[in-house]
Formats: sequence, structure tokens, C-alpha cells
Amino acid sequence: MLWRLLLGMVLGYAAFKVYHKVKGSLSHKGKAPDAPPLGEPDTLVQDPMCRTFIPRREALKLSWDGKDYFFCSEGCLKRFRRVGPGASTDKEKS
Repeated sequence: MLWRLLLGMVLGYAAFKVYHKVKGSLSHKGKAPDAPPLGEPDTLVQDPMCRTFIPRREALKLSWDGKDYFFCSEGCLKRFRRVGPGASTDKEKS
């Protein structure tokens, strides 16, 4: 008798999840996908300090001697300001 109750609860939960998944997918049909802002291209830029690639629109930007540099975090930006261009935390292989 208890197994019937448990089976009924499991099947009811599964039906509930399927219903909400179908309902959610139908409500998003008319919407356009999110697009990046028109003025900012959706490209990856490399942080000069840690060599991480990040989306340009999410990066922190600094202009130094007429050149734009992009950073993944405030820490990399501060380190760059301290040591300047041409220095990185990664050692280049020779």
C-alpha cells in the first residue's frame, strides 16, 4: 500500500516538472534572443597580465599611451598600473 503512495507521488512530481517545462518553453516563443549592444562588438580580448580571454563588453578598460588594454579583474588592472605594459605574471617560454 505504501509503495502505491510513493509511486503516485513520484509520477505526480514528474508530470508537474514536464508541465512547467512545456509551459515555460511556450511562453518564450515570441521573444528575440538577447543581442550585444550595437556599438560594442561581442569579441574576446586578452588580459595582458594573466592572459585570460574575456568578453570585451565585460572587461575593464584602461587607455595607456594611446593604446587600450582590457582586464578581467580589478586586481589585474591595479597590477598593470603598478608595473606597466610589457610585464605579465606568466613567464613566456623561450
